[in-house]
Amino acid sequence: MKIVLFNLHYSPNTGDGVIADCLIHAITAERPDAQVVSVDLSGRTGFGAVTVRNRALAMKVLAALPRVLRQPLALNRLDALLDRAEPRWRAALDGADAALIGGGQLFSDADLNFPAKIGRAAALLAQARIPVAIHGVGVARNWSPRGTALFNRVFETDLRSVGVRDAASATAWSEQAARALPAPRLTRDPGLLAAAAYGPPTEEAAHTALCITDPAILAYHAEAGVAGKGGAVFFEALALALAAQPGGVRLFCNGAAEDAAALTRLAARPAIARAAAEGRLSVAPVPATPAELAAIIAPAAAVVAHRLHACILGYAYARPVVGLGWDAKVASFFDSVGLSRFFVPPDGAGAATAAALAAEARATGLDPTTHARVLSETRAQVRDTLASLGLADT
Repeated sequence: MKIVLFNLHYSPNTGDGVIADCLIHAITAERPDAQVVSVDLSGRTGFGAVTVRNRALAMKVLAALPRVLRQPLALNRLDALLDRAEPRWRAALDGADAALIGGGQLFSDADLNFPAKIGRAAALLAQARIPVAIHGVGVARNWSPRGTALFNRVFETDLRSVGVRDAASATAWSEQAARALPAPRLTRDPGLLAAAAYGPPTEEAAHTALCITDPAILAYHAEAGVAGKGGAVFFEALALALAAQPGGVRLFCNGAAEDAAALTRLAARPAIARAAAEGRLSVAPVPATPAELAAIIAPAAAVVAHRLHACILGYAYARPVVGLGWDAKVASFFDSVGLSRFFVPPDGAGAATAAALAAEARATGLDPTTHARVLSETRAQVRDTLASLGLADT
């Protein structure tokens, strides 16, 4: 049996790869006979591959243009990338029995990025005439008319089920998708299975892990502001506040080049360097793979992050987590696991509030009953998606 996954497996933001790894783990746990082939929607063929050079500059230029000019420029660049990738995608689909699209925030329209990629994949899936399911995706309320037309190509495939990862995504899908059926159902983010997919941590640490994200990335994609404004001043103040707490702090990033550069700049600031010299602060190496990101987060006593999958990885390993707002998907995740108390909204207070919440989260811990239920639901929902494709192991 051959199952093809369309995802962002080899993204330099290794949190996206966590989703792919965990979904493959869940599928093969249900169907050990399955050959699972992962297709990266950005045309990457392995970790470290670069498909868009000077990405930060391109984003800066696009952000300065009105949408009427941005979209044609972005689509032209995307079409060239997808033309190169399409032969590999066709080869991956050869002999396939079914395909999944997901998970991750794939149904979001930032300058037609995902609409173009999913539209191209959908055209190939329609030609392949195989059952298709969408699983564990986030859906944003930002589809442009052109993006909507491209996303709606999924309805030209043999689409058996639509699984979205939270209630807000279900609403956004229903309001924007062309067809009411299949109706969206909740399928939790596969990254919640990370502890099973990667194994237990090799150590138990006392520090809080603080995820550093490039402020420009946050601003470009933010829906309604960024908690703490996401700048160097905020991250420095938060890092120093966490460094003063028991166990200190370890700074890390999810691997994207822009995030790695932001981490390097922050580590070089004099106050941060002093805290490191005093042993109250450390800096993790930049992860090149999802497993490396998991190894950074798994031992931590708590996790504080804007990045959704830093929070999800922390939760997967039963670590207290504090989410910093910038996108509705982060708020939705915290709400879905009953931890809204530990979410700092985009217009919320700054570093002192986030540090205080981290201390409270560590003192409170996670409810083990809720945690076990969430992980059980995640596995059961993968099983249901396989069943919709006629692939449930009976």
